[in-house]
Amino acid sequence: MLMKRRDGSAAPDDITLPAKRESIQELVEFLAHQAWEGGFNDTKIEALRQGTIEVIENILRFSCADGEGEITITCEFVDAPALLVNIIDTGKRFNMLLAGSPFPESADFVEDGPPPSLKAIKKAVRNIEYRRDAKQSRNILALVIPSE
Repeated sequence: MLMKRRDGSAAPDDITLPAKRESIQELVEFLAHQAWEGGFNDTKIEALRQGTIEVIENILRFSCADGEGEITITCEFVDAPALLVNIIDTGKRFNMLLAGSPFPESADFVEDGPPPSLKAIKKAVRNIEYRRDAKQSRNILALVIPSE
């Protein structure tokens, strides 16, 4: 699926959509297309698809549960070759890396039900980091995804 801007220009290296279930497929396919453009194999792209779904579902459930906000995905190829991906949301503070941890902060976003899962995304990435951009009230999940 060739991703194009609404004005028909070349494929962008970022996408921003409302933080809603209806956006999941387009966000996932955007990232899959970026990986395909970078020469990633089908197995790696499928692992990336599954991991991205997992991350976005966590965001929708814990950060943007009120149905407000946006999710942005940015992509950049870096050394090795690897794909640097930032998954950014404008919801409430939510560090999914703390899921299931003994840190008291993990109780801030898991009240009832299972904690956020990161099993699928951890299969696809080499490194994963979280930071909160307090100035712009955004959660940023940075992923480094090796091509092999």
